[in-house]
Amino acid sequence: MKPKIKVLLIGGGGREHAIATSILESTNLDELKVFPGNAGFPEGILLNKDQINIFDEMQFSAFLKSNHIDLVVVGPEDPLVFGMADWCERAGVPCFGPSAYCAQIEGSKHFAKEMMQKANVPTATYAVFKDYDSAWSYCQKQSLPLVVKADGLAAGKGVTVAFQLTEVKQALEDIFITQKFGSSGEKVVIESFLEGEEASLFVLTDGEHYACLPAAQDHKRAFDGDLGPNTGGMGAYAPAPIVTAEIQKQIETNIIEPILGAFQKEGHPYKGLLYVGLMISPKGEANVVEFNCRFGDPETQCVLRLLNEDLLTLLYQSATKNLETRELRTKEATSAVVVLAAEGYPEAPKKGIPLEIPEPSGDVKVFHAGTKKQDTQIVSTGGRILGITSISKNLQDTMNQCYDYLARTDFKNTFYRKDIGRRAL
Repeated sequence: MKPKIKVLLIGGGGREHAIATSILESTNLDELKVFPGNAGFPEGILLNKDQINIFDEMQFSAFLKSNHIDLVVVGPEDPLVFGMADWCERAGVPCFGPSAYCAQIEGSKHFAKEMMQKANVPTATYAVFKDYDSAWSYCQKQSLPLVVKADGLAAGKGVTVAFQLTEVKQALEDIFITQKFGSSGEKVVIESFLEGEEASLFVLTDGEHYACLPAAQDHKRAFDGDLGPNTGGMGAYAPAPIVTAEIQKQIETNIIEPILGAFQKEGHPYKGLLYVGLMISPKGEANVVEFNCRFGDPETQCVLRLLNEDLLTLLYQSATKNLETRELRTKEATSAVVVLAAEGYPEAPKKGIPLEIPEPSGDVKVFHAGTKKQDTQIVSTGGRILGITSISKNLQDTMNQCYDYLARTDFKNTFYRKDIGRRAL
């Protein structure tokens, strides 16, 4: 481990604000630079477009060398799918994040299913289609519900759980006819429906060894009672009681170790963060709903608050193939995040909402997601604006602290779910 590390963090959402907050607490940090960041980051660490080009390998690599960067941490999936970790490797700079080959586990649902099949990982049965007619013909012969997924990246919005054929038809029309997801919808993956309760597990890995963060439970639907359209996530809490010690062991044996082994066998060890989206059946069997190639958002905002170790050290060990397979030290506590979203999210979020953000107190921390500074005023830039987090000994107190903060504020043209954590409570 280097004595002091210069870090470049790529990303500008709530997840990256949470990661940066943990990195800034590290005694191993020399300097942190962030691109593009948001209004929640300390201004001195933010880079602008004149200083860095993340779309050109030569210019990006030149920046790494001239600024003596020791570690690149990539927050969002897009740069990973487009090969940023490969750029770093060619530049001789460690990167926390998988190669473009491995990032296909999120970049292509079809690729992910094929890898799961090779590794014998428990998941839903599936079929893949490249046109509307054959997909619709297939679906009419299947029993409902069905899960319809655009093959490529769709910011968490390309999945429809269809309980009626009309919903299946609409989902297929969105993908193939109106091309709502662009090139991400060139293929569709149709899956059987998995019964149970969802959970998210973040796995830090160096390609061979791995360490798991506490499991979380996300809330994908826009409105209370799990109603409304799918979103990137409206809130989460951790640890998720549905993932017992016994189920955790099953996940490691049946899912994590086989999938890491399959990537090694392909000659492409998976390095970085493996997000395992799980469905725990009523019988306590864990199946994979999806894999992602990065930290989940908003789960990261609450999960990292439970970590009782130096995050930067773990990221560097993963990037330099020096991680140990072991249990991470975590706080004996419960944490949660409630997302404040813009009116109209996820379909057409209102932007440019002026924000007066009260200073949190006690165990509450506020992470910025879609915000920027306009002169001296902070305004919204996206669908998810803030993540209000807290931590305490029990979930009820944690949720009360998050909601007490929100009740004290008067954010116009926004909304949030008032039932985060309801399953556990």
